Amino acid sequence: MDKVFELLSSVADLLPTVGLWLLVIAGVVVLVAVGVRVWDFMYALKSPHTFFELIPPVQAAKRPRATQEFFAVLHGLHTSRTLSDRLLRRHPHLSLEVTSTKQGGIRYIARVPDDVVETFHQTITSYLPDMIVKETSDYFAPQLSGQTIEFRQTGHFAFPLNMQEELEEHDPIAYLTGSMTKLEANEQVAFQIVLTPTRAKEAEIIARKILTNEDLLGKLEGRHTPGISGIFTAINSSMFSIMDGIGSGLSGSSSTYRRDSFDTQLTQHKQQAALGLKPARILSSFEQELVESIHHKVNQPIFQVVIRVYVASPNKQKRSQRIKGIRASLASFNVPKYQSLQARYSFPRQLINRYRTFALRHRLPSFLHSKTALLATSELSDLYHFPYAGTTKTENIVKSLSRTLPAPLSLKKDSDFDVVLGVNRYHGEATLIGLTEKERERHVYIIGGTGNGKTTMLQYALVQDICSGKGVAVIDPHGDMAETLLRYVPEERVKDVVYFNPDDLTYPIGLNLLELDHGLEGDELLREKDLITETVVSIFRKIFSEDDSGGHRIEYMLRNAVQTALTQENATLFTVYDLINDPACRKKVIPTLEDENLKHFWRNEFGKAGGMQQVKMAAGITAKIGRFLFSASAKRILEQEKSTIDFDDIINNRKILICNFSKGLLGEDTSELFGIMVLAKLQLASLRRARVQQSERTPYHLYVDEFQNFATMSFVQMLSESRKYKLFLTMAEQSTSQQDDQRMVNIILANVGTVICFRTGNPADEQSLLQMFAPYIEQGEIANLPAFNYYVRIAAVLSQEPLSGETLLLDDNSTQGTAARQAIINNSRKAYAIKYAPKAPKPARAKVATPKRTTQKKETPPSTSHRKLPGEE
Repeated sequence: MDKVFELLSSVADLLPTVGLWLLVIAGVVVLVAVGVRVWDFMYALKSPHTFFELIPPVQAAKRPRATQEFFAVLHGLHTSRTLSDRLLRRHPHLSLEVTSTKQGGIRYIARVPDDVVETFHQTITSYLPDMIVKETSDYFAPQLSGQTIEFRQTGHFAFPLNMQEELEEHDPIAYLTGSMTKLEANEQVAFQIVLTPTRAKEAEIIARKILTNEDLLGKLEGRHTPGISGIFTAINSSMFSIMDGIGSGLSGSSSTYRRDSFDTQLTQHKQQAALGLKPARILSSFEQELVESIHHKVNQPIFQVVIRVYVASPNKQKRSQRIKGIRASLASFNVPKYQSLQARYSFPRQLINRYRTFALRHRLPSFLHSKTALLATSELSDLYHFPYAGTTKTENIVKSLSRTLPAPLSLKKDSDFDVVLGVNRYHGEATLIGLTEKERERHVYIIGGTGNGKTTMLQYALVQDICSGKGVAVIDPHGDMAETLLRYVPEERVKDVVYFNPDDLTYPIGLNLLELDHGLEGDELLREKDLITETVVSIFRKIFSEDDSGGHRIEYMLRNAVQTALTQENATLFTVYDLINDPACRKKVIPTLEDENLKHFWRNEFGKAGGMQQVKMAAGITAKIGRFLFSASAKRILEQEKSTIDFDDIINNRKILICNFSKGLLGEDTSELFGIMVLAKLQLASLRRARVQQSERTPYHLYVDEFQNFATMSFVQMLSESRKYKLFLTMAEQSTSQQDDQRMVNIILANVGTVICFRTGNPADEQSLLQMFAPYIEQGEIANLPAFNYYVRIAAVLSQEPLSGETLLLDDNSTQGTAARQAIINNSRKAYAIKYAPKAPKPARAKVATPKRTTQKKETPPSTSHRKLPGEE
């Protein structure tokens, strides 16, 4: 007995010491727990990060299950942490937000730590491939006067929020975004979810108790302990998480051991229940449903979540109304009695608001675990998802109206481009879009409304061809592109430039449509005349007005007139005009004709026709040709008997032909005439290459802007043959409906290998082109393309998937200044133009009185060497 008393006495003596040590240990644990939280807090505050704007497609319709899987993948960031992150208790903190301003609309924003940016980017684009993910800056405007509120769970975290399963009928995000509309210029609203993937041990314990049929509901309803007890709960949780982190960091995950232990306990429970040692509990239907919802939640990945709302407005009353509206919009997630999201109290209000706004701006998690909500992936997918297309019609949500298509593998592998047309940007990866030499041989067709990037693309390709020494011709009906190209001609190619500007009245270039090559005889001469005749007929067929009647008679008349003019030396287009309108000219020419068919036409068909019939046959032609007599630019160019530019030399020797046919300077009709003529001349020059061996034919690239203004049926039909003659076309037009003959559109689409489509609002264009891009894009997406963006289908060699593209801009540092540009123009004038000098009028002779004669006075044909313009002396 004495020994017992001695032992008790010794224990009593040690109690103060043991108590002291316990207090010291408890203090150390508290300090360590606080230190860990401070460390994690500072890590979240100072870690580098990136902001992304997430732009969903207009037809986004992801079901809740798919969004839940997205958050489950993000939860994997917790288990994939490095050893150092585990030991130092560093967690990835992501912030998913919805913000709204009057200027920017309603946008989805994500702030992601830099070390998980790639993982997040891959995950979000895998979840919604058609989404646009682009880096952005922080939207927070600290100069605005705002209020920040935080939300908490009112019940134990195991009680789930109300599940939102049928988004087709009801999308809760519509209420949230609806409360963010109709803002003033100095107002801003933001909804923020800061989430941290975690391992909730208590969730595992709850899951185990559910399977062992323990009395769970009573315990959970009494376990929600806010206030001071919550602090001790947070410390206790931190202490055990420290030990768990050290253990898992050193020895790896212990989930297998826990699973085995749990399976053993579950087996024992079933055995006890079977033997009657532990009676099974009977749950009501309501309790069973509630327990199943708890079980569903605790078996999902869990996140620590802080939910904040920021409302900025100079008007306190409006600010209060906005906050009430947002609080009401979250009421759809409430489960009465068990779980809801409720705003935290703010006391002292000003101090708490400053701290919460600071935490919102820096996307900080809560310092205390007790202030953090624990949400499962299903709950997060309900709280934060993109608007369901079928039900959410909130105004001003930023969406992508046309999807972005990735570059095919063949384009990524082949970088041996002959020309680059743009760049494909898909989920952060940039791939150049270009064409090889073989692909360019099948021509390029570009369509899109004005101001959407067609000319930008043409300029970028043209400068590449010019700088690489290729032969190019460009027909520009606006003039700006022609002027721009002059600034990018390298010094070594200045002498290759032929600058065709009809508005340069002092130095007109000569262009004679009816000029025959010297040295042609026999059959070669007949073929050349036939080609010229068909060319002239096709030109005037293009410029005949739609209201012209009797087009077949006009064409027949024109064909005979051109064939007749070609029998005369140094004939021009105005020779045709004289033959039709001047009887004296016809009387002089007809006897010299050797072709009996032509003689028969002029003497019998036209000569014996009545005056009214002759007018009907000739009026259409004389009206078209006669108008150019009163155009200074057209008259001075077309009346020259010898062409000053040789189109054979241009395409065979890789010259640079820049045609400035500005409608604003020349007028629409004259601009159209010159464009059609140049195309016709290039067509004739390419056809003459049939006399040259194919191996000796040098490639020549022709660019035509507003192709619909200049295209003739004969030229379009030659698309299939021009490849043989190494004349490769790049055609751009605003709409397929602008072609007078819709057969041209079908011929073009059947013969081109590359089709590029910019935005066009014409439904007929979409109907014609959509099948070329289906099923990769849908109806309405072409009309909603952003400016300078396009869809392209490259199928010249091997068929491949269509892709999206963006135009590239020329460098600002062009090689030529104003002086160099003028030097190019002067060099072109010197080589290819003739200075205009009006002929002096003949001196008037004195009239001599002569007796009147009854016989008909003989008329002399007027000179065709020069026709005076109105006002010329």
